[in-house]
Amino acid sequence: MIFDTDLSGNGIVNCFPEKTRSIDLSKVSDQVFLFDTMLETESDGKSIDYVVDVSASELNRFFRIFSDIGFERGAFEIGLDVHVCYIISWTLKSLKNASKIRDILVDSQFTVVRNMAIEALPFTPDPEEESQVPNLEIDLFLNALSPEVFRIIDNKQFSFARFIEGGHDNLDYEMRAEIWNFLEDVHNQIRIGR
Repeated sequence: MIFDTDLSGNGIVNCFPEKTRSIDLSKVSDQVFLFDTMLETESDGKSIDYVVDVSASELNRFFRIFSDIGFERGAFEIGLDVHVCYIISWTLKSLKNASKIRDILVDSQFTVVRNMAIEALPFTPDPEEESQVPNLEIDLFLNALSPEVFRIIDNKQFSFARFIEGGHDNLDYEMRAEIWNFLEDVHNQIRIGR
């Protein structure tokens, strides 16, 4: 089940409309629904995975609520694993936000992700900013894909799970190889990081 806090119409809800519910974090009723739903970890005896796609504009509000209600402690008490993946950009603000979120987490996993498809020069602080730059290690690099392959995986009909199971057999060898290399690289980084 996926929750999308981006109300601009450009969020993850466009990719998985049948599995996604839009959440307006400015509404208390949506806040309660979001966090209470995640604490209900089983449905018909089956475990459910939840994804919350938090838009950049809602990061501070989301983690303030997360902290204020003691969500992490409640999740830990019922055995719900919380894994926060923060996609970083090379700006001082992004680095500081990542550090702030990392510092409030106690029992949760925190992964700093760098999307290499988003072109950006490595952050080089001005001399007066150097003392403000937090010490962060990038845990996962998502390598850029060719424009042709990116168009394929960006299509709503594409599924990595179906691809792994042998689907999307209409793709030529080079495209299949590029997708496999991308997935193997992510898998290897995650495995080494554990």
